[in-house]
Amino acid sequence: MTLPASSTKSSELARIAAEAAGTSSASVRFTLIHGPANGHDGPLPMAIDSPDPDKEDPDAWPTDFCHFSAAGLSVSTSTWPSAMAAFSGRVQIGLPEPIGRRDTFSYSGHTVPNPGFIHQSTRKVEVLITLGNTHWSPTYREALMQALIIEKLTGLAAERGAPVLHLHTPVAPVPQTTVAERGDGSNERLRDAIGPCLRFAIGMDPKMSEARLDFETELAALAEEYGFGLKLDDQRFNRVRGEWFTIRGFDRERYRQARGRLFPEASVLTPKRAMIASVVGPSRAGTSAAAVAALRARGIGVLAASISSMRKTTFINLVLPVAAAGTFPQWSGGWLDALPRLVECAGQPPLAATSPDEGLIADWKVALSPAMRCTYPQSSQQTGATITGRVPYPIWLWWQLPYRTVDTPTLLAEAQAALQPHTRRCEVAYAQSRLCRGDVVRGRAKLIVMLSQEHRDHAAVQRLLTDAAEAAQERIRERLPALGGVDAGKVRLRLSPRERWLTYAGISA
Repeated sequence: MTLPASSTKSSELARIAAEAAGTSSASVRFTLIHGPANGHDGPLPMAIDSPDPDKEDPDAWPTDFCHFSAAGLSVSTSTWPSAMAAFSGRVQIGLPEPIGRRDTFSYSGHTVPNPGFIHQSTRKVEVLITLGNTHWSPTYREALMQALIIEKLTGLAAERGAPVLHLHTPVAPVPQTTVAERGDGSNERLRDAIGPCLRFAIGMDPKMSEARLDFETELAALAEEYGFGLKLDDQRFNRVRGEWFTIRGFDRERYRQARGRLFPEASVLTPKRAMIASVVGPSRAGTSAAAVAALRARGIGVLAASISSMRKTTFINLVLPVAAAGTFPQWSGGWLDALPRLVECAGQPPLAATSPDEGLIADWKVALSPAMRCTYPQSSQQTGATITGRVPYPIWLWWQLPYRTVDTPTLLAEAQAALQPHTRRCEVAYAQSRLCRGDVVRGRAKLIVMLSQEHRDHAAVQRLLTDAAEAAQERIRERLPALGGVDAGKVRLRLSPRERWLTYAGISA
């Protein structure tokens, strides 16, 4: 990250050295699980089962966890501190191991984290990009366009040495607010669970206001060039996460023209098969842009993405469309060895004559899932407007628990069970938790629910969602002490159909 004028290179190196010396682990151990989100064997297991985890054994309790599901495919990531220091290179990954479920495999490995990736003064700048105004069902051409947008956005951050804290697509779109709506959003139009949108956050030094202004100015220029919609997190007084400030609306015609001009030969069909590619390595600015640029240059688009940094190790989880016929089995190995395999899956010639610089990630490792069938969610251009009323809605979950009491996969399973009486379907679209100061684990998740009662009226659906979330929240709170032996007074948890309401989680316990 670029240093402020008052700092020096030697002082920054001294800070990094002190941070590394104070770390009790020499490396980070990680586990990836790839597979179909739902199948004949049920939903994807989010963790490798441990019959009786030892609360005193740090290896039995992941400190960080991330789960992502899109297009019918899912990936879960767990990380631990590790004392292992003797392995070749900066990253090591094992062979894929079946876990007794069709097309589902786990990959384990170690990586050396980058201690100077983020410093304590880093502040988050969050962005929401709109890439369409219809339901999410991307074509091969749209996947290439999305890869270009991800490359451009992460490239802007890399130019300023700003780390990408997270990037996710698809996400829930945000409806436009009107003057008549209430300030807490309780009267706003209901949101689709998934839309053609992208959400990402970078870390910025608050002392460098000019760098942030420059970044946001170039973002607006990109939105003008390609026609995508742009919103920034609203940081005005008394605003919370989930509230946005609109910079530019989505321009469908300009976006369509740019997509056709840049990728005229790409297919306009929706992919029927896809695979998960997890690219892993020590966190460095510019790595996400380098990985996506290398794929796009070879004609490979991105259907969905989940990029995050855990314990200063970056996990670039991409859902890639498979165009070529044939079987493509699971695989793990080096980044340079993975590229020919991915090109074979893409089934089309490279778009660029030369490859972009890949020096940043040449020593990274890759885990590839087998090619699997895609599925796309039912949705509508305006949620609640379908004839049947069978529309998926998002519900958000926020929690804080003492470490080594209830792990994140167990908590998410409890949330799904608590919502089951009110829904005909409940899936975890995204979840992430981290070990924070005070030996507590904080996490956020988005669940996709389809109500058991069918309604098309806005007010009726809103009441059903709110009642279901409140009832499920109470049941989870009642169950947690028995599950993990945790004091109920130390639990903070909030389940809500409004993301902005998660800020008031303190009232739930």
